[in-house]
Amino acid sequence: MTDHTEDVQSFERRASTYENSFFQRLFFDRIHRNALHAVPEGLQPESILDIGCGTGRLLRRAAACWPDARLTGVDPAEGMVKVARRLTPAAEFQVSLAESLALPDSYADLAFSTASFHHWQDQQQGLRQIARVLRPGGLFVLVDILMPLGIGKIHPHGRHTNAAAVRAMFTMAGLVMQSQRRAMGWFILVTVGRRGE
Repeated sequence: MTDHTEDVQSFERRASTYENSFFQRLFFDRIHRNALHAVPEGLQPESILDIGCGTGRLLRRAAACWPDARLTGVDPAEGMVKVARRLTPAAEFQVSLAESLALPDSYADLAFSTASFHHWQDQQQGLRQIARVLRPGGLFVLVDILMPLGIGKIHPHGRHTNAAAVRAMFTMAGLVMQSQRRAMGWFILVTVGRRGE
């Protein structure tokens, strides 16, 4: 069994209780606020995609901001998607890895990924997929934990991440850097990129 399979299975085991975890209010709600605040004022997306959507919590917040947008979430854990479908019936959900999105080219004009990037097996391939499914000029907001070397002792499935590496991966994927900042005590990185026209 690969590390990736074990990682997904750990989310499968937590799917039924994940939404009501105290950690959601303590940690993920703050991450989601940072993601939504990174979107430029006045943007009115027609289609919003959340990669690593979990139980759909961010999409429900996005629906409050942009009630007319089409909402889509993808997550590799089937249990999470099942809960998301129940809690967010207005959205579409798929069981999928970031690295192999089963969505057409130019599908969304706003995409998010919050606290899932460090779980991706192939981060560069995932970013290439996001650039593919974004419309020209579409925006991608990545909010993730900074994962310094040695974090594997605490988080065995986490990928090493730092600000410079994320910027380089965005550029290689065809995403034009718009901004990057740290948040929540400097251990969260908020990176915004735009697909070239």
